[in-house]
Amino acid sequence: MRRLSAVQLLLAFSTLGLVGSQAQVPPSQLVTQNIVTLSFNAAVLQTAEAQKALAGLQSRFAPRQAQLQALNDEVDALRKQISAAGDKLSDTERETRQQSLDRKERQLQRQAEDFKNDSQSESQQVFQKVAQRLYAFLQIYSQQHNYTAVLERGSDAAPVVWYTANNMDITDQLVKAYNAQSSAVSSGTPDSPNQGSRTNPPKTLPESPSPHP
Repeated sequence: MRRLSAVQLLLAFSTLGLVGSQAQVPPSQLVTQNIVTLSFNAAVLQTAEAQKALAGLQSRFAPRQAQLQALNDEVDALRKQISAAGDKLSDTERETRQQSLDRKERQLQRQAEDFKNDSQSESQQVFQKVAQRLYAFLQIYSQQHNYTAVLERGSDAAPVVWYTANNMDITDQLVKAYNAQSSAVSSGTPDSPNQGSRTNPPKTLPESPSPHP
């Protein structure tokens, strides 16, 4: 029988010791990983609270949007008139109509920019307000469900996590739970999660992808 060298014996005993130490780890020290994914921005926009607030913004901005559309139609009509007239207009009349068109175009551009800035700003405020509340609720919800970690999944167009099983995503469940507790709070019933374990939300949350009114 071939004899083992001292180095081989040492390696053999070391391996046995390593295997033995791993086998002796008590089950109580083994941590069960419960990792899920979430599309946070989508969840914010799917909440009943955000949808109601954004619908209110759309109603409030509707008159300004109608004015913009009317002004845009007026600009289009002036362009067509100048184009259709062709050489029938005198130089003076053509210049007068062109100056009128230029003024209308500048007015349209200015009002459209104001509308875009105002509507996006207020939509962002709605998003941030709901996002702060949903983030705080997520901390409690995750603790209640014993999640080890909640990963941002992103959107299909810009994924953060490239693949997860369908049952790992909690976006829909979180939205339903948040809507339920929001309804309970607004109606005065004490069905919301324990507020004593709330974690403070971050000062900065993801930018809103919300559609402006």
